[in-house]
Order: sequence, then structure tokens, then C-alpha cells
Amino acid sequence: MKIESFRKKLRKEILIYSIALITIITVILSLMIVGFNRFSIDMYLTSTEDVINALVTKDISLYEKDLLTNRNQLYKQFFNNEVDDPQIYSNFYNINSKQKLKSDLLIFDSSMNIIFSTSGNWQEKNTPSNFLKLVGSKIEKNEVAQRIYKDIHGEHYLLLMTEVNKSDELGGYIAYLINGKEIRSEFNQVPAQFIISDKYDNVFASSSNQFISGSLEKVESNTISKRFIIDSNLYYSKKTKLSETLMLTVFRKSDLYPSLLNISILVVLIITFLLFIFAFFFSKKISLKNAKSVEILKEEMGMVKKDNKHRLSLQTKDEFEMVSKEINVMLEELSSTHDKNISLLQENHLAERKKLEAQFNPHFLYNTLEVIRASIQFDKNLANELIIHLTKILRYSIEEKNKKVTLENDIKYIEDYLKINASRFEYFNYNLEIEHNTYDLPVPKLFLLPIIENSLKYGFKVRNDLKITIISRRIETDYYIIKVLDDGRALEKSKAQEINTQLQDNQPMWNHHGLSNSKRRLQLMYPNSTFNIYTTEKNTIVEIRIGGQ
Repeated sequence: MKIESFRKKLRKEILIYSIALITIITVILSLMIVGFNRFSIDMYLTSTEDVINALVTKDISLYEKDLLTNRNQLYKQFFNNEVDDPQIYSNFYNINSKQKLKSDLLIFDSSMNIIFSTSGNWQEKNTPSNFLKLVGSKIEKNEVAQRIYKDIHGEHYLLLMTEVNKSDELGGYIAYLINGKEIRSEFNQVPAQFIISDKYDNVFASSSNQFISGSLEKVESNTISKRFIIDSNLYYSKKTKLSETLMLTVFRKSDLYPSLLNISILVVLIITFLLFIFAFFFSKKISLKNAKSVEILKEEMGMVKKDNKHRLSLQTKDEFEMVSKEINVMLEELSSTHDKNISLLQENHLAERKKLEAQFNPHFLYNTLEVIRASIQFDKNLANELIIHLTKILRYSIEEKNKKVTLENDIKYIEDYLKINASRFEYFNYNLEIEHNTYDLPVPKLFLLPIIENSLKYGFKVRNDLKITIISRRIETDYYIIKVLDDGRALEKSKAQEINTQLQDNQPMWNHHGLSNSKRRLQLMYPNSTFNIYTTEKNTIVEIRIGGQ
């Protein structure tokens, strides 16, 4: 594994954190510039929208209120010749004086001929009779129609018109016309551009001709959206309904786009570049200064690794000098503790091996003694043989001499154990296939005995002609395989897998304590050995592998 030096790592971390900080500052600064620009534009748009919306809707509402109120009073009386022109003028001037958006009042007969006008500009030739007839034909009862009208001089008007009944029949129409110039003159100081239009994109009033095109002077509604770019200029806009017919669109060009935005980006990039240069040299200086003590400590630790008697010697006059002194104290303690642990570990392994070797199945002793007791009466020679075999096994198992046990020697006593069981069980048989090149293999004393006991215990439950086979092979130098086979077929495949899992995980095995005993004793001598149980159609097999890869 490639190990990065502390100095490089420290410098890299300083650079990473510096770059992260610079990036955050750059992003925040950029967002602040863009955000402030957007906030100011939104403020301008909202301000313009609120001012226009408040005035236009208020004045239009007052005009509509007059039309609906007087259509059945003053204007109806006019059509019935109950009032004359001066009274109409008086009402008009009273209404018009209260409005910021001035208007003209026109009264038409049922054929759309002008019978009254507050302005001499509205002569018969200037009134669009066909347009007015179309509007009049679609006016519903108690409705004030709102339509945008453009005259032959290019002036834009908002027409507010309703009908007046005379007795039980249509008497005529009354209408207010508001010139779009009234809007422009009233709102020439607002901070954003505006367009007031209808749903057919006909323009009533606008602050400029921007986004208005064609001979009919219609709004380019497909161009205007919340955010759009025209001729390399960025615009923001807002739309709101003034009435069922009228729509207000306010828009403003972004001050940052594109020139100021490019300048802002350039300034941010220059600042970022300077900060990166500063971080680069600053990180180099700090890492060089702080890594010196670590490099000395690393060299000293390398010497300790080569010579465990070496002790650190740092004269850096910083925290690392104190650390080196503490490490020296720790090394002394570790050295002493290590020596003690080695001694204790050796004693512990020896004690555990003795303890495990001393575990003997009491049922075997009891049953063997019963066989001896019975055979004394019927076959004294057999009883004598059994006593000799049992004596050998017991003496061997409790022998305290710490001499090396080989497989050849251990198998002799295993065979004594098998002979005893062959005497106990008439149809029991065994077979030993021990290769000569495995004789000198050191093994734990009687480590196969618990495995054989297990085979006898469960194998005789299935068949009384049980056969046990012990095989040892040397595959290559320092690599051996030992197998214990029985043909009892008492172990199912799933149970074998369960036992294997318990053995590998060192789980408690109350029903197979002997197997756990054998595995533990073997691994105390050979830590890398493996212990595996599996079944075939004919046999249950315990396979032990010692050495190898």
C-alpha cells in the first residue's frame, strides 16, 4: 500500500480546505450579485405593477359603476327626453373630476349614431360604427363591455360601453372612452416598462413600443416570459389581470446582463485566482514547517522497528518531543509486558492442552468396566485383553511427560480404544490406513478420540455393523490430510453444515462437545489448520487439514 508523506498530506488537506473555502466564498459572492440584481428587478416590477394596478382598476371601476347606476336613471331619462344635455354634462364633469384617467362620454342611439358627445373630436366620420355595432350586439344585460379600440390616427382607447333601455325596448348605448395617453402621462416615472393589453394582444397603453409590432400594433406575447433574452439582453417580467379583459405586463432589462455581469464575473475570477495563489504558497510553508518534526519522528520509529532496543531521541522543542518521551516510556512497558505475555501464553497453552487431554468420556469407562466385569465370568482372556487396552489408554491420557506426541504413537492408543469397542460390539469393525510418511507428524494427544466417540454414539443408532475408517495422507511437504469415516449415515447434510458453522464461529456445542474439543486442541498446535464435516451417500466424514496454503 502506497503511504503518502505527512507533509504532502498536510499540504493537500490545507489546499483542499482552502479551495473549498474559496469556492464557497466565490459562490456566495456570485449568488449575492445575481440575487441582489434579481431582488432589485423584482422590487421594480412589483412596485410598477402595484401602482398601475391600483389606479387603473380603481378608475375603471368608478366609470363602470356610473354606467350601471345611471343606465336606469339619468341616461334612461335622457332617452325619454326627461333630461337635457346640461344635466348629462354636469354628471360627466362630476365623475371625470374625481378620476386621474380622464375620458370622453358618448351616447348612441340604437343604430349607433352619436346623439351626445363631450368632445368635438368624436364626429360621425371618426366613430367606427361597424365596430360599435359588433360590440353592442354582444353586450349582455347588466354588463359593461370592455374593448380596446384604435382610431385612424393611431390613438388607442379603452371603450367601456353598456346599453340603455327606453320603455321596454332598446333605447341606445352609453360609453366612456379613455385614451391610452392618459396612462402614459400618469406613469411616466415608474421604474419598469409596462404594457396594458387585452386577451387578443391589442394594446391599450404602453410605456414604449418595445415588444409591440405590426401595423395593428399587437403585443409580442410569445416573446415575453418570466425570463427571456432578446438581442443579448436579459429581461424579467410579471403579468397580472386588471379585469376580465385587460392584462398588465411589466418588464425590465437586467442591469447585470451582459456587460456588468461579465465585469462582475471577471472581478470574482481575479479574486479567486489571487486567493488560490495565496493558498498554494501558504499551504506549502505551513506543511514544511509542521511536517519536519513528524519526519524526524518517522525516522526514529523506523530505527525502533529495526532494533526494538532503540529509543527515540527528538530535540524539536515542541509537542513531538514530549510525544517521543511518552513513546519511550510506552516502549519500555511494552517490552516488559511482551516478555511476560510470551511466558504466560506458553503456560496457558500448555495448561489448556492438559485440560482438554484430561477430558474423557465417562460413559466409555463405565461401559468398558461393565464388559470387563461380565467377561471375567465367561472369558477371562478377553477380560485380560480389555484391561490391558484400557490401562494403556488411561496411562497414556494422564501421562505428564511433556514429550512430543507423533501420529504413529497416538494411533496405537486409538487402536486400543477401537479394539475395546470391537469387543463390546459384535459386528463393529474398523480400518486404519496410515501412510508411513505421516508417522512423524506431531499431533495433540488422542485428538481423534472425541471424533471416534461421536461416530460410535450416533452411528450405532442407525446400524449395528458400523465401520470406522481412519486415513492419513501427506499431500506435499508440511501438508497433511487426516480423515475419519463412518458408514453409520446418521448425519444429514443440513445438520453437517450447521455443525460446520458452529465450529467455524466457535459457538457452544452442547451435543457435540467432543468435536469442539478436538478442533480447539488441534488449533492450539496448528493455528491455520481446518476442521470440516461433510456427508456422502455412504459415509459421514470428518476431514482435518494441517499445513498447506
